[in-house]
Amino acid sequence: MRTLTEDLREIDWGKTLLRVLELLIVMPFTLPLKIYMNAIMNLSHAKEEQGEVNQLSKEFPLYVWLISVFDAILFLSYPIGTVLAIRGWASYFGGFGLFAAILGLTYFFPLYITLIKEFAQISLKLLLYLKIIASKE
Repeated sequence: MRTLTEDLREIDWGKTLLRVLELLIVMPFTLPLKIYMNAIMNLSHAKEEQGEVNQLSKEFPLYVWLISVFDAILFLSYPIGTVLAIRGWASYFGGFGLFAAILGLTYFFPLYITLIKEFAQISLKLLLYLKIIASKE
């Protein structure tokens, strides 16, 4: 039986600290752009036969459409946010502070939308897996 001190000696504290810093500092700033690029890829490959959209679109067309709308909103979020930021900078009550605030909100907007999408998509994934299981029996 191993003791706690033996387990603590095997931990690489430097790698652990770097991973924590990466998760808490780097990932929040790189994740929105990855989510945005995934939304673009989902929209460009939406008609492929292997996608869940095609496999479930006949049985649940409204639900599949609703999930796909999230990708469309994500795709439009950066161009619309940029235009709003520029308009905010040029407005009478605006300025650089409003411009930066709108750009910041726009950049992190995909995090919020994707969280909502993933909660809604959980049931879609369950339906897909149930359909795959039912077809194998």
